[in-house]
Amino acid sequence: MRLYVARHGETTSNVMRALDTAAPGADLTDNGRAQAQDLARRLSGFHLDGIVVSHLVRTQQTAEPTASERGLIPRIDPRVAEVPAGEWEMRTDMETIMSYVRVVMGWMAGDYSQRIPGGETGQEVLDRFTAAIEDADEESLMVVSHGTVSQLWANSIIGGSSAGSLPHLDNCGTGIFERTGGTWRLVEWNHRPTA
Repeated sequence: MRLYVARHGETTSNVMRALDTAAPGADLTDNGRAQAQDLARRLSGFHLDGIVVSHLVRTQQTAEPTASERGLIPRIDPRVAEVPAGEWEMRTDMETIMSYVRVVMGWMAGDYSQRIPGGETGQEVLDRFTAAIEDADEESLMVVSHGTVSQLWANSIIGGSSAGSLPHLDNCGTGIFERTGGTWRLVEWNHRPTA
């Protein structure tokens, strides 16, 4: 299997620096729509059998240019959604944002038992995201997801043992992975794409 993981384009909540993780979530900005078009252009040379998106509208809007160019209908799977902010949903203060980041960095350092207040543990996040990938039967799949969950999953499958082994994806950043048997190999991590 060849897997293309992409973060959604810029949203109004990204601009506000809000912990926006609940459905339906914010729409893409004009800049986010341009990033989605650029993502479709960057992936134009790659074959895709299918596209999976989360239930948050920003991933669906981001996938639209790529899907429409290829005549594909994205499949909505809530298991590839962002790490829920729980009690911190829509907070914009730096103290809360840093609390969220500290929990996630703990996960990336290998302590998956920590829980976001009112949300999931790292293990629960990894289990659901991994199950979504494992249930896919496409040989070449694009998953349009979210920055934190993508970074966490990618670091876990390549054996990252310290926080930040792979950096956080900027909007419409991508990772390309190949699986042979049960082993994943990182092909590319383009966390800061340029238009």
